[in-house]
Amino acid sequence: MKKTLLVVFAVLFITSLVFADSQVKAATKSAFEHAKGTRIDIPVWQDTFEDGNIGWTFSPNSTSNMWHIATEASAPSPTNAMICQNDAGSYNASMSNYLISPVIPLPASGVIKADFMMKGDFTDNSPLTGPLTNLDYWGWEITPNNGANWYKMSNPYGDPNGSNYVYIDAPTDWTWITESYSSLSGNISDYAGLNVKFRILFRSDSDTPIGPGIMIDNFTVFNSIYLAPPTELTSTIAAPNVNLSWTAAATGVSPEDFTYTNEAWVSYVSDADAYAMKITNIATSARQLHGVNFMLYRQNSAAIEATPTVYVYSDNGGFPGDELASVSNITDIPNMDWKRVDITSHNIMIPANGSVFIGVAGIAAGDDTQGLLCDSTSTTANSYAMTEGTWDTLSNTYDGLSNCALSATFWNVDPNAPVLTNYKVYRSLQPDTDFALIENVDPSLTTYTDTNPVIGQMNYYKVTAVYGDYESDASNTVTVNLIELLYTEFLNDDGTSNQPYTIGTSNSIAVKFTTNPPANQAAELHYVKVYVTTVGTGQLITRVWDNDGVDGIPGTQILQFATSASLLTTGWNMVAVPTANIYTDADGIFYVGILGFAGASLIGEDTDTNGMSWKRTGTAGAWTPVTDGNYMIRAMVSFGTANDDPVIPTSKIALSNYPNPFNPNTTISYSVPKTGHVDLKIYNIKGQLVRTLVNGNIASGAHTLTWDGTDNSGKGVVSGVYFAKMSTTGKTMVQKMVLLK
Repeated sequence: MKKTLLVVFAVLFITSLVFADSQVKAATKSAFEHAKGTRIDIPVWQDTFEDGNIGWTFSPNSTSNMWHIATEASAPSPTNAMICQNDAGSYNASMSNYLISPVIPLPASGVIKADFMMKGDFTDNSPLTGPLTNLDYWGWEITPNNGANWYKMSNPYGDPNGSNYVYIDAPTDWTWITESYSSLSGNISDYAGLNVKFRILFRSDSDTPIGPGIMIDNFTVFNSIYLAPPTELTSTIAAPNVNLSWTAAATGVSPEDFTYTNEAWVSYVSDADAYAMKITNIATSARQLHGVNFMLYRQNSAAIEATPTVYVYSDNGGFPGDELASVSNITDIPNMDWKRVDITSHNIMIPANGSVFIGVAGIAAGDDTQGLLCDSTSTTANSYAMTEGTWDTLSNTYDGLSNCALSATFWNVDPNAPVLTNYKVYRSLQPDTDFALIENVDPSLTTYTDTNPVIGQMNYYKVTAVYGDYESDASNTVTVNLIELLYTEFLNDDGTSNQPYTIGTSNSIAVKFTTNPPANQAAELHYVKVYVTTVGTGQLITRVWDNDGVDGIPGTQILQFATSASLLTTGWNMVAVPTANIYTDADGIFYVGILGFAGASLIGEDTDTNGMSWKRTGTAGAWTPVTDGNYMIRAMVSFGTANDDPVIPTSKIALSNYPNPFNPNTTISYSVPKTGHVDLKIYNIKGQLVRTLVNGNIASGAHTLTWDGTDNSGKGVVSGVYFAKMSTTGKTMVQKMVLLK
């Protein structure tokens, strides 16, 4: 049984009127994309009509032709435009005027597109029936052979099965033609390397003209070049450095999109389980599939809400078969524009004359206002829909539809592709903004070491490829957690979320932390780590309590701060304590928890109870211990020293240093409960011995010494994380220290 179309996409296109070998269309918004992904449009020829006509000619070349350059204050390239208008500010009856461009040599490769801007208004009182000669209209044509053949730009290669359009209206404001008319893409890439000419026709019948006619400006031929970005950026920490590595940008190639849709959208659908399109490699050798692209539409220009998954399937007897690749949780999807998804790393090879299926699922938004665009007039119908686990053709699933908005991307060798000149490495302390350039990297390299990351914070990196004056889109962004180099993580959970926990509005949960700060030092809470199983719509409200309640339960509330849901992700989230409110606890024992809030996220809970988690119903209820697990909340703590000469009790083994971080000296304080052999050494983060400070018998009690940041040879060490390790009487203590130069 055929499914019903969710919404007819009638606002985009109206029925065409056919006149002999031409068709008439009214101005409508086009779905043509000017630059897909990292393609950029480079003008190779342009006329703004500011410096004469630059070789334009007219037909008829007489006083009856009204095309001329005139002053037009509203023109996009002020103040001139090419105008087809008489002295009275209108146009003439019974005219047929052509504006003909000079010869334009086209680039040898790449995506080539012609476009211009138009503004106009003309009205014909004749009915839209009968011969074309009874109407006022304009048209746009191209010739690849100096006028021997002229082809409509709606059918620029003269395809006998193509559509040849002229137009009975004009944009009322200055607009690019390819954005105004669905039948005009401007794409003339198949004429690469040839000399072409264009002409624009304005024709009227014998009726009295109504309106000012038409004007054009900024006639441009673009060569769209592909700027391949670096991909698969990864990072590793070799404190205090961050090592970055990425996959080189694909140079010397240009992308080619392959699809069976004609982009004449008439509807959108979303109620099938998945959608797919068969892609056949018509080349004589195997080709790698580099991208899967799709286009969604949402009513009223609203933002796309779904996070779909794209798939590649094998060909199983003409239907989608086994899954070969998938990319899930796709975000940043434009409304009514192609979303390009790179699948290069999956290494999908299609043999000559072989086929695969590309697909997309998870496109619905929970209502009937969003879906995958579809056309109804493709000459080859190669799209499919899955319903209740069974694939069938799109046309069998939905009446009147041929193909859906899916396309595949291949790479073609292009000797004229832009040359990679360098990579740019960017760093930020925010995940999405404020990226600053930190290095230009030679194009032969795909690695970079940041020797000056920001210790104690999250560092974010991305890389772009530079091609002369042009820069590609950025790679993926990597997140490097350097917080743990400066702070100690305290935890009670086992790291595995066994079940989600719903706090409930106005209820609270809390986790107890006992940090055991060294004598005369206090615990400073800088970050809270929270494991989120499901991101909600409400804020995350974090609270901190002292342990001064009855029998040490949560007592005085010290802090409360909120984190927007938009900043949360599934998994561990690092929540910074506001700088002005860094919490210092003298005895190092406190509680960190969360207040339940409308739409709050679900928190991870393990089932390995250790008695450190508590909960409370309402704002005044009693705190009760949790007996079925541990809430997955952690504390990131540093230790501050009350004075420069701490007194350490001699009744226990202890080890600390101040200041920390330091540059270049730090005082190391240690105590031993009884006289005996003490071994105190400094190690780097790789576990290599740096300096031996103590190796011998030491009297019981407190001791201090200074490390000046040098190794055993007296050479200064580099910035980074170091560990002071003290062993005595069968016990060992380790103190993490950070040298920041």
